[in-house]
Amino acid sequence: MNNLFKLILIVGVSLYLASSALAIEYFDINKPGIEKLNISITAKNSSDIVDLLVKKVRSQLEKTLLFNIVDDTVKSAFNLDISPTNDSKIVAVKLTGVQDTSFEAITGVKFRNQEEQYVNLKSAQIGNFLIKKLMGIKGSLGSIIIWSERKKGESQNSLTMKRFGSEEQKKVTYNLFSNTGASWNPKGDAIIFSAQTASGSKILLQGFLPLRYKSKQLYFEKGVASSATWGSNGNVYLAKYMGDRNTDIFEYKVVRSTSGEMLAQGRNLTKHSAIETEATLSPDGSQLAYISDRTGTPQVYLMDMSTEKSKRLTVKGKYNTSPDWSPDGSMIAYTSITDGESAIFRIAADDRLGKSEQVSPDGMMAESPAWSSDGSMIAFQAKKGLSWKIYYVLSSGSSATRLTNSKAGVNEYMPSWNSGLN
Repeated sequence: MNNLFKLILIVGVSLYLASSALAIEYFDINKPGIEKLNISITAKNSSDIVDLLVKKVRSQLEKTLLFNIVDDTVKSAFNLDISPTNDSKIVAVKLTGVQDTSFEAITGVKFRNQEEQYVNLKSAQIGNFLIKKLMGIKGSLGSIIIWSERKKGESQNSLTMKRFGSEEQKKVTYNLFSNTGASWNPKGDAIIFSAQTASGSKILLQGFLPLRYKSKQLYFEKGVASSATWGSNGNVYLAKYMGDRNTDIFEYKVVRSTSGEMLAQGRNLTKHSAIETEATLSPDGSQLAYISDRTGTPQVYLMDMSTEKSKRLTVKGKYNTSPDWSPDGSMIAYTSITDGESAIFRIAADDRLGKSEQVSPDGMMAESPAWSSDGSMIAFQAKKGLSWKIYYVLSSGSSATRLTNSKAGVNEYMPSWNSGLN
């Protein structure tokens, strides 16, 4: 590797861009059977930085499930050329299309060093820029996914993370409890999660960006609370045991005290004798999705937050759980179990007929969906053999792709995807 990385590199990006009408034609999260876009990515005159960028961009764009990376420029809809310039500090990136397109130039993408994680982030920025211009969505490259993981022989779950598009995975919790159910705050820079103790479930808070390995207790009430999520309005929603097979959904505000953050001023949102849990607030804060078995089996319900009135959303499936909102608030993904087989379905939030569609493929047990930050993908835990692993599909449905790279014997559960590249 030469000294190019020791300098500040400004990547001059010269792009011939598709029109917005063309982008909408290529991708719509509500449309099944998305057609991938053929694109070629080539180096025009080799150098260390050029070769590295070609490798990273090719790999990351392929992981989005939106592109076919092809070598034949004649068969591609767009051609991305990456090349050095007369200025050793500048790399030119040029995108040409098969149709008449407009021209736009961008400067200012800088490289400070050659560390793998840093280069991945800068490559993700270029990839997301291309996705936005060609697909009409912001892209999820570089965003963070967290999941609960248990290694063979261990009795406790810990939380593990990776950035989408990279290969590096790392453990992020080191407490003595079993950690599950990570949920991101609206800014995407902190999480809450459940820590299972002998006395019940504690709700812990942990910072990211920068990552804080030490967590803080946000809430604990002996033996009564679980299933906490962080809402788009900054409030926290959790289920509390009320006795006699009854749990209710409560809303809490996060407040600061002399000892740090804590939950206070809780209010009871559901007052039914059924089991009601797994509450998650819509992106605009207007509706709360949750699970209730008030009709005999667990189903997805929606509560209007202005009136606190609820209505049943799902009608198919004998056992529906784990609702998760799409980033635009138009759809909800959930787990549905019928005849012992679990799969991921999605349903429009305003659907009055309960019409849902399966998005995870047959041949695997799939549970606990989590939407990507741009709405194009859904991650979930799946079991094809002896172990649970994290996979993902296009949110409109596709074959499943493995997201993690752990070995056999490691079980992975309950992914959570943050709001974007930070």
